[in-house]
Amino acid sequence: MRKSVSLFIITLIFILISCEKKEEKKIEKKKPAPIVQIQEKIHFVIEKNKPSLITIFSFSKNELKPLENESLGSGFVIKKDKDYIYILTNYHVIGKSKKIKVKFFNNIEKKAEVVGYDDKSDIAVLKVKVNKDLNNVKPVKIGDISKLKEGYFVLSAGSPYNLGHTFTFGIISALHRNLGLSPYEDYIQTDAAINPGNSGGPLFDINGKVVGMNIAIVDTGQGIGFAIPINTVLDIYNEILKYGKVRRGWLGVLVQPISNKAKKRLNIKNGVVVIKVFKNSPAEKYGLEVGDIILSINGKPVKSPQQLSFFIQRLKINSQIKITVLRDKKQLTLPIKIEEQIKNEEKS
Repeated sequence: MRKSVSLFIITLIFILISCEKKEEKKIEKKKPAPIVQIQEKIHFVIEKNKPSLITIFSFSKNELKPLENESLGSGFVIKKDKDYIYILTNYHVIGKSKKIKVKFFNNIEKKAEVVGYDDKSDIAVLKVKVNKDLNNVKPVKIGDISKLKEGYFVLSAGSPYNLGHTFTFGIISALHRNLGLSPYEDYIQTDAAINPGNSGGPLFDINGKVVGMNIAIVDTGQGIGFAIPINTVLDIYNEILKYGKVRRGWLGVLVQPISNKAKKRLNIKNGVVVIKVFKNSPAEKYGLEVGDIILSINGKPVKSPQQLSFFIQRLKINSQIKITVLRDKKQLTLPIKIEEQIKNEEKS
């Protein structure tokens, strides 16, 4: 009798375990495949961000009527308050236009005012008066640029060829690209398609947050587009809102690269050599000299003249920095107070 009971219990346990496993398999079957989940996530990002996208039309004083429906670029909503909607785009999209119109996701068109622009970084800020037609327009959410890595998924958005809102999907091909067009470059490279008309549009991460602003393509290449990192865009935007212009830091030196042969001889891995110190500049006031090799700023290695220029120009006016230099084969650290760039001086 005891054996029969034991056998019954064992059999019952086996049946229960088998049923549980079957239920688990059913649940597993119901769960979408990873690629389907990614697809749904991309769709969610697109739908969520449509109310933030802008198509931009600009007109010169003598432009003819038939050309007035040509889309020149894209933009995105960065801020909305009780009075205005603020829009970011590229400066080259609006240039010195006499008239600017923007079209929202719901096809509502409004006249836009220029808040300010910075032609050096190719960023402009527009604003549109708020009314009930624009209740559903939303600002974008900002992503964390420091978390980006090569290979991460991104979506480029804009209005290419006047087709209306269009999204393309790709990856981050490279970070910190410099095309040699200006000393303000630190671009994100992507293979997400960027076409004429996409300029000024947002580059989203896979979570639907903006990590960049579309700016350029390589005409002779495919899958090679560039975007300004969103932290740079926001720096320019905040300067324009607060001061009506972009104030840039100025050190007051002209530098050039060091050859690998010279680096080996001096036993250094990086640095740039000072070939000129400008009169009455912070560099002169705090003791930088011609022939000094700038090794680092605030502990960060300086690897090229472009990197030095980009770093200095993003510093806040009157901020204190520490520059480590190699002088007569000895390392010195100089405290220097950054001043505002004057007389359109393009050097660091």
